Amino acid sequence: MKTSFGMILAVLSTLSPLGVSAQTPSTTPAPTQTTAPDAVKIADFEKRFAQGKQLEQDGKLTEARAVFDGILAEDPNAKGSLREAGIVSVGLNDLPKANDYFEKLKTLVPDYPAAIESLIQINQALGRDVKVEVLLKEFRDLHSSGKLPEFTKSRSFVRERMPSDQNSVIVISEFFDYKLEPYTMWMAKKYDADGHLVRWLLLNYDPDATKALRAKDPKYANTEIFTWYEHVLKDEKVKEVDVYLQIFALPDYKKFRSAMLTILANPPKPIYSQTVDASAQPQ
Repeated sequence: MKTSFGMILAVLSTLSPLGVSAQTPSTTPAPTQTTAPDAVKIADFEKRFAQGKQLEQDGKLTEARAVFDGILAEDPNAKGSLREAGIVSVGLNDLPKANDYFEKLKTLVPDYPAAIESLIQINQALGRDVKVEVLLKEFRDLHSSGKLPEFTKSRSFVRERMPSDQNSVIVISEFFDYKLEPYTMWMAKKYDADGHLVRWLLLNYDPDATKALRAKDPKYANTEIFTWYEHVLKDEKVKEVDVYLQIFALPDYKKFRSAMLTILANPPKPIYSQTVDASAQPQ
């Protein structure tokens, strides 16, 4: 089985492939930025950039990257070309090179959330755990700083996109604060090769159960209860909520990820199920 990151981007193109960037238009870098206000050169860059974008949209990723690289050879600080070359490199599954483009973009625009989020996903895929933790701290600090109001309103971001079986993809979102509604720490959505949502798992904080347990016995004063559950889908609508397991401490990401993959492969018997009125859900 061969699944490329190009398929992942194609599947998720309508879902905002750079995550929170869609919520922060004021921080999106311009397509090109030349070092001198040469109108002819700017017009040439804009024309070539548009050609690169068209090639990218047509799925001709190698050719598209060559166009963006040509612009960058003349203007290494062309932010839009760095961004698109990074996206294209992810599509080509050339993650080390994608990392280089986004690192340069992040250097030029330190407070650009989409660049940091992309770097988190890339380094997660490359298994660079220490680098991911550094980026996560920077990302969360930017979120809590209030510098970018629209970004600060964001409740979650995409931490990882991973290829799965039969050309499917799993998208894992991490929430900034699991003690705020919807009380979610991590959410995993699995999409098939056509981009249809087929599985939807969550690890949620349970404030009521936590409060009740702490009131019951002082030795549980620092205990937090989390619940594994799944939105069971039919035709991409939630038809049932299955509760699988309660745990008494927040696991680290690796443990969450391992448990999530186990549940996806072999769903456990629910300890509780609740049907959902599909007709009441958004169309």
